[in-house]
Amino acid sequence: YSGEKLQPEDVIEKVSEFIQAQLGEDVVEFKKPAHNLKDIVGNRKLVDFLKTQLIPRITSTGPDAIPGMSVCGPIGSGKTFIFEGLAGELDIPVLVLKNIRSMWFGQTDVIFERLRRLLMALVKVLIFVDEADTQFGGVGRDAHSTERRLTGKVQAMMSDPQLRGNITWLLMTARIYNLSPDLRREGRVGDIVVPVLDPSGEDREAFLRWTIAKVFRGSLPDDAVEQLLKVTQSYSAASFASLRSDLEAASLLKKDSEATDKLTLDEIIAVAEDRILPNIGPIRQYQTLQALLNCTRKSLLPGDYSPEIRESWVKQIAQL
Repeated sequence: YSGEKLQPEDVIEKVSEFIQAQLGEDVVEFKKPAHNLKDIVGNRKLVDFLKTQLIPRITSTGPDAIPGMSVCGPIGSGKTFIFEGLAGELDIPVLVLKNIRSMWFGQTDVIFERLRRLLMALVKVLIFVDEADTQFGGVGRDAHSTERRLTGKVQAMMSDPQLRGNITWLLMTARIYNLSPDLRREGRVGDIVVPVLDPSGEDREAFLRWTIAKVFRGSLPDDAVEQLLKVTQSYSAASFASLRSDLEAASLLKKDSEATDKLTLDEIIAVAEDRILPNIGPIRQYQTLQALLNCTRKSLLPGDYSPEIRESWVKQIAQL
């Protein structure tokens, strides 16, 4: 119509527009993340697992393909950023499922059927569901009938052998204990349950160096590293990102009054020591223990693993 030559991206954009028109913009969104796994700070063991173990199975269309996986871990651990980076690494469409529940009676079933037809038509797609515990409910007696039907249909789609290798579900939640056990079984998203935990050891040091990279010039002395690690002892990935923002704000204020925007070590430590973490420690500890308990790969757990250690997690969860 415009006389311009059609490009593949034009076709993709039109297909995306058509699908969103069919389902509604508040239901699905096609996403091309702006970052990939190279942009992930720390998390070396996890990133290596994603590259060597997970990506080949997501991109496969053979019997080694996985129907889905779930990602858990405490709030602020970086789940969404890391797995958006994974999506950015894949050369397949990423469909973000926002909300398939409708306030109108019967409309949820209509939306789901449209979504199902769309997924049957696509050759290869990753379905990205953030805050999955709020998207899918339970199938028990206490759940609403619409919620039970929706969750049941999603579960059936996940384990449909015809769709294996075509559709990969990626469910992310800090509250994996709220997901239906039927969803979490093997053959759906229980084959691989990946925990994303707070940085420790060398990963924490990597986060620390990333945090001060823009505001500090020169190499960081070992004693300063020890002092900063002590100040940021209970920090999550989100806490380090927040501190980085505070430090950049302090550097801009300094630039207004002085000729430099770089901070001294004492100024960096002063900003860090002034911060008090939000009072969410107990719930984050609970979510961390649940992530450890639900993890399906020993190689992704920190430290050693044994049935006795697992039992200790169960006892701590009960106490919390």
